[in-house]
Amino acid sequence: MNAQFNDIIEDIIVTVDGSENAKRAARFAARLAKTTKNKMTLLYVFPTRATSDFDFLSITHPEEEDNEQLKKETARKVFDEARRIIGDQDQEIKEEILTGDPATEIIHYLEKRPNTITVIGRRGLSRFEALLLGSVSEKVVRHASGPVTIIH
Repeated sequence: MNAQFNDIIEDIIVTVDGSENAKRAARFAARLAKTTKNKMTLLYVFPTRATSDFDFLSITHPEEEDNEQLKKETARKVFDEARRIIGDQDQEIKEEILTGDPATEIIHYLEKRPNTITVIGRRGLSRFEALLLGSVSEKVVRHASGPVTIIH
């Protein structure tokens, strides 16, 4: 099975945001990467509007330079936590940071990577927004061009 899977899938992308579901998604993706011996990419989207607990900080730092530093610091915390959850991996793990609306940015990112599988938590940090606008995972599943696995 691994040879067939690896012929189709080049990378396992896991979206991370620090939420419990994202941590479960990272664990699942790490096991999948280890089993299939695929690369894995941790993908974090720094939101540009009120979509997470971290946005309050971005409002208090309106300067672009401060925002860039906040984005890097926030992403580093999320990546470090995901790597702690994952533990030691023999495979390569890349880290990617995007900025914007999480669903839109993830979908655009995936469009450029057709031979990937995406692992995403069912709900991220903003449950209130999910009630109003629909969850990021719902939007990604609806619009992604490749396979998406949602972790509850």
